[in-house]
Amino acid sequence: MANNLLAQNRPFPYELKKRDFWLLPLSIGLSTLGDSLSDKAGGITLEEIRSLDRNDVNAFDRSATDNWSLEWDERSDRYRDTLAVATLFSLSVAPILHAKLSHTATVAVMFTESFFLLRGVTYLTKAAVGRYRPYLYNTTLSAEERFGIDVEEASRSFYSGHTAVAFFGATFLSKVFEDIHGPSLWSKLLWGLSLTLVSLTGLARVKSGMHFPSDVIAGAVVGFAVGYFVPALHKIRKGDKLRIDVSPNRLCVCLRF
Repeated sequence: MANNLLAQNRPFPYELKKRDFWLLPLSIGLSTLGDSLSDKAGGITLEEIRSLDRNDVNAFDRSATDNWSLEWDERSDRYRDTLAVATLFSLSVAPILHAKLSHTATVAVMFTESFFLLRGVTYLTKAAVGRYRPYLYNTTLSAEERFGIDVEEASRSFYSGHTAVAFFGATFLSKVFEDIHGPSLWSKLLWGLSLTLVSLTGLARVKSGMHFPSDVIAGAVVGFAVGYFVPALHKIRKGDKLRIDVSPNRLCVCLRF
């Protein structure tokens, strides 16, 4: 039954190209730069916390300033990490990649580029925007309590990195599965189920008081875009390409013009 729901004997849809010679190091470089700038940015003083007014927050996001929950914060970590592990595992097993090591290597490069690109853009954006987290406006907590939660992360609200990673993982997995096997009932179920599940990560980030709804929406959009368009860039087309051929006794990296 399962086999009948998947297209059979489809050619592998991806290839590495000349751009991967610079896209991979660029992605890693952006991630490193984002880490550095994000570490230097941020922070808040006790006096700045005392001066915050929830009425300065736009009406769409203002309700999030009432939220604070360590339980929801821990849930968001579990949702994100579970999806990340599931994505890595699913993309490495033979049924997904037709049991060919060269295909696995190609998808591994695509995933690595996507992950570090997303990480770099996320941290650079957090450092540039410097938005305070919602719980800092929550007056049910004393200023001292708010100051003691995580002062170094206080101004890294926009956008939600947890949500971006979760939507990236769900989109990348669903996109690669559909491109390899073709549109089917299974691919539709995977798209629907994975995107529904990752929405829980965004909900948890708002409930925890760590993010505004607009942070979560922006994170979802960025994560989806990276997870969708990086695989799309690697679809096989006419022209030059970089090909990886991996077998138990052979490793070949070939550039064809």
